[in-house]
Amino acid sequence: MTTTERVVLAQRLGEAEAELQAAMRGLDGSHGARTRLAVAREEHRAAEAQALAVLAGQHVLGDAANVDQYRPPGPLTLSGFEPLTGM
Repeated sequence: MTTTERVVLAQRLGEAEAELQAAMRGLDGSHGARTRLAVAREEHRAAEAQALAVLAGQHVLGDAANVDQYRPPGPLTLSGFEPLTGM
C-alpha cells in the first residue's frame, strides 16, 4: 500500500467519524436527522471495514514469510484424545 493510499484511507475514516459525530450532535428526533445518522453510520461502517480489510491483508502478507512461527510445536491434540497420525 502506498503512502497516498494510506492517506486516502485515513481521510475517509476521519471524514466518516466526523460526520457520524455531527449527525449524533444534530439528532433532534426529526426524520431528516435520523436519516442523516443512518447514512453516517453506514459510511462509518464501510470505512472501518475497508480499513480493517486493508490492514489485515497487509498483516497477512507481511507475515507470510514467517508462517512457521505460528505453527504449534509437535502434533495437534485434543484433551483426552490421541494425536492424529497416518494422514
